[in-house]
Amino acid sequence: MSTKLVAPVRERAASGELGSSVVIAALSRALDLAEGEPMGHAIRSCWLGMQMARWLDLRPAERQDLFYALLLKDAGCSANAYSVTHWFQADDLVTKAELKITDWSSQWRSMIFAIRQTAPSAPITRRMAQLVSVGSRGAGLANELVEVRCTRGAEMVRQLGWAEPAAAAVLSLDEHWNGSGRPRGLRGDEIPLLSRIALLTQTVEIFWRRGGGRAAETVLRQRRGKWFDPVLVDLVLAHAGNSKLWRQMGEVTHPEHVGYLDPEPRVIPSTNMDDMIRIGEVFAAAVDAKSPWTTNHSTRTAALARLMAETMNFNPIEQDRVGLAGLLHDLGKLAISNAILDKAGPLLPEEMEEMQRHTSITHEILAPLWPLDDVAEMAASHHERLDGSGYHRRLRGPELPHGADILAVADVYEALTAHRPYRRGMDADEAYFELKKVQGRRLAAEPIAALEHMVADRRADEGDQGTVSPT
Repeated sequence: MSTKLVAPVRERAASGELGSSVVIAALSRALDLAEGEPMGHAIRSCWLGMQMARWLDLRPAERQDLFYALLLKDAGCSANAYSVTHWFQADDLVTKAELKITDWSSQWRSMIFAIRQTAPSAPITRRMAQLVSVGSRGAGLANELVEVRCTRGAEMVRQLGWAEPAAAAVLSLDEHWNGSGRPRGLRGDEIPLLSRIALLTQTVEIFWRRGGGRAAETVLRQRRGKWFDPVLVDLVLAHAGNSKLWRQMGEVTHPEHVGYLDPEPRVIPSTNMDDMIRIGEVFAAAVDAKSPWTTNHSTRTAALARLMAETMNFNPIEQDRVGLAGLLHDLGKLAISNAILDKAGPLLPEEMEEMQRHTSITHEILAPLWPLDDVAEMAASHHERLDGSGYHRRLRGPELPHGADILAVADVYEALTAHRPYRRGMDADEAYFELKKVQGRRLAAEPIAALEHMVADRRADEGDQGTVSPT
C-alpha cells in the first residue's frame, strides 16, 4: 500500500481533523460484525469496488457515491437481527454470514440452508416445528428480512447526508442480474450499476477470504449472468488474471487504506463536534435497532450523560465529547448475538463472557480515529467500576478516563429504567435508590449527585414522578 496515498489522511488526523472517508470506514467495521463478518470486510469490498470504478472510468461524483455505498452497504443490518434470531432460533451472526454466500435463488440450496441453520442446537422435535414455521413463511419471510435491512440501510445513508445514488445502491444491494434477487426482483440494467458492483465485491471478498483468489474467481464464473452482471465479472477476471489484485486486496486492513479513495472527503474538525455527533446519532440508532429491548438506549444514555456533564460544569466541548461517547458506547454490541442480548433468563458464564467483550470491541472500532482517543476511552470504559470490579480492563477509580464515570452512571440509570426481557423498568425513585447503594464504591458520587439534581429540577418543572427524560 502506497504511503503516499495515506499520508494526507494521517496529516489531517495529526492536526486534529478527520476525513469523513476514514470515519465512515472505521465505523463500517461495526457493520461487518453485525453481519457475522470480521472487521475489514467492507473496507476490502470498498477497495475492490473502487478499482472497478477506475477501470470503468466512472466520474468523480459516481465514485464518491460508490465509495460510501460500499462502506455503508450493511448499514441496515441490525434492523433484521431480532427477526433472524426469532425465526431461525439460532445465532443471528452465524445465520447471516452463511446467508450472504448461499445461492438462495436455488430452491434446493435454500432448503439445505434452512435445515442447517434452523434451531441447530435444539431437540429434533423442536427443530422440525421451527422448520415448519419457517417454511410456512417461505419467500415472504426472505423478502421481509431483505427489505427491512435494505430499506433501513438506504435511510441511514440519506441521514448521513450522501447523495441519493448511494442510498439507491444500498436499497438494491440484494437484487440479482437474472431477476432472482430481493426484495423487488429487479433484472439486468434495472439494477443500479453501483448496486451491481456492491453485490459482486461483497461476495468476492467473502469467498476470497475463505478460499483465496481461486475461490473468488470460481464464484465469479459460477454466478456470472445469475447474480452478477457478466460485463463486471469479465472486467474483474481480466484484471485478476494479469495483476496482483488478490495480494493487494489482502493488504487492505485499516480504514486509512481506503480513505484516500473518496474523491472529495469532507473534513470533520475534532474541535467542532456537530458532524461527528450527527454521524454518532445514526450509528447509535443502528446499535439500538438490534434489539427491541434497547430501543433508544444509546441516544438516551448520551443525552443523560451530556446533561450530567453540563450540571457538573464541564465546558461545552467536553459536554459534546461525553455525549458522543454515549452515542457510540455500545457499538461493540453489534458483534453480540441476539440469542444473548435478548435472552429472557440469566446468562450462562460463557454467555456473560461473550457479552462483556462488547466494550473491548467498541474500543477497537473507534481506535483508528486518533483525534477522538478520549471519546474511545470513555465509550470503552462505561462498565468499569471504582473498585475494579468492572470490565474489560478492571480499572480502578483514578485510572478511569475523564468522563467515564458520568457515562457509567448514565448507562446504568437508563438500563434500570428501561424494560428488559427479564424484568420491567424501574421508576426514577427505584433506579436512584439502586444507584445510591453503590455510590462512592462502584459508581462515582458526583455524577449520581448530578443525576439527583436533574431529577429534582425536572420534577419541579413538570411534576414528573416517573423517569428522568433527557429530551
